[in-house]
Amino acid sequence: MSQPDKVSIRPQVTMLSVLKFLEYETWFALAEFVDNAIASYLKYERQLKTIEGKDFKLQVSIEINEPENKITIRDNAAGINEIDYPRAFRAAEIPPDNTGLSEFGMGMKSAACWFADEWCVTSTALGEPVEKRVLFEMKKIFLDKIEELDVEVNQSEKNYHYTTIELFNVNRMPRRRGVGKVKEHLQSIYRDFIRKGILILKVDGEELKYHEPKILNVPRFDEPKGEDIYWKKEISFVIEDGMSVHGFVAIREKASTSEAGFALFRRGRVIEGSFDNGFRPDFIFGAPNSYRYQRVFGELHLEGFDVSFTKKGIKWDENLDVFLRLLKDDISNKTFPLLQQAEQYRVRATEKEYKAAKKALDVTVYDFEKKAPQAVAEVVNSSSSVAEPEQLELKPTQKTLHREFEIRFNKENWKVSMELSYDPSLKELIEVGDSFIKEKTNDESIRQIGIRLSLTHPFMIEFAGADTSKIEPILRIVAAFGLSEVLAKRTKIIGDVRRNFNELISYLSKQE
Repeated sequence: MSQPDKVSIRPQVTMLSVLKFLEYETWFALAEFVDNAIASYLKYERQLKTIEGKDFKLQVSIEINEPENKITIRDNAAGINEIDYPRAFRAAEIPPDNTGLSEFGMGMKSAACWFADEWCVTSTALGEPVEKRVLFEMKKIFLDKIEELDVEVNQSEKNYHYTTIELFNVNRMPRRRGVGKVKEHLQSIYRDFIRKGILILKVDGEELKYHEPKILNVPRFDEPKGEDIYWKKEISFVIEDGMSVHGFVAIREKASTSEAGFALFRRGRVIEGSFDNGFRPDFIFGAPNSYRYQRVFGELHLEGFDVSFTKKGIKWDENLDVFLRLLKDDISNKTFPLLQQAEQYRVRATEKEYKAAKKALDVTVYDFEKKAPQAVAEVVNSSSSVAEPEQLELKPTQKTLHREFEIRFNKENWKVSMELSYDPSLKELIEVGDSFIKEKTNDESIRQIGIRLSLTHPFMIEFAGADTSKIEPILRIVAAFGLSEVLAKRTKIIGDVRRNFNELISYLSKQE
């Protein structure tokens, strides 16, 4: 071990004290370290592959040690060389080449200070036979107004190259679910480097992989029997001299409220729109409950744009409106109406997905078994009899989910059959009759009623699909409507259907 060397951290030492108050997200702060590693790798790629072989890849490993409250970031890039060492630890020292991901000279310092008051950097540079370690103790630096830090220097192999950053007593430690979200965002931010085979990124030993969304491949919404179209549109346009956009916009095969939206890239990494924070301007995506809001996604690479200091946003200035107008025109033209397709297309669920709706049927039947007798009694009030329901001949079908329950009120037994059908040939949304009662009884003292809801009706396809959480409330309404219709036959007054329905649904919705 040699004698400690020195590294200057002046003249902006005081700047370091405010870095902990920056508006970072955990993944954006960690991304600063990854950015530095990528910048180092790309700058020295040729030299690295000369030593390590043509198949050499950049590896960055992030270890989140919750028990020790410590985060460690390791990379096998080219290290911090002698020339860059003094600049690397001074705040706001812009590198000579700021065309890559390390452009402000602040990434490592700002991210480290945001995470912790104590951190250290250990690095050995390609071609230099020494390892250097410098420790930052922020409270001591500010208290004693330290302007130079000791650098511990050790001998190393000439061809070694790495940087290790250790964050101690972390103030913003990602925990449990937070770690999962960090992984999702990082694999989204660096998807382009990952898919190109440039970067192997690991968090707690897990290699991050970006999962490409499946793209919709169906006919146009206004030509349902036409040929399948792969709903992806390549994008390329110029905003002004030196500012351009390229990439693609597409429609997700499976809608996702959280994962739709645009990812905006600059210099190969996502700046806005990673994972569940998709860039979704109202001008293009409309309201959050619209279908295009859940289906449209894309990757747009912006050239000639500046970014915020923390790299979490594009500096649009007056160019945002122009960008959005040009983009919308490109994806809503008559020859390839991508936006219209996303809004108008309705996904028909699979038979397996429809069968999953049994959960909604079970829950509804269970609730009606408990609550319906009292609810019906309340509606009938003191009536002593109920008219026999009209016997309708309903089309039989095998594509059904079926449950029955029995209730008793006013000294009569009722047998209620509830059916969910996914037979696309059915035309009616709601049917009331007895033809789909599985086991009819000849006992005239038992009133029988059948209620059927079609899952393949256009209304259900548009508003529920195979989503159990959406089917269940509709099924409750349908069941209450069927019962109210039967009760109303006693008076033959049309208005009684509505009155009975309103009263039934109110009684059935009361909390126990």
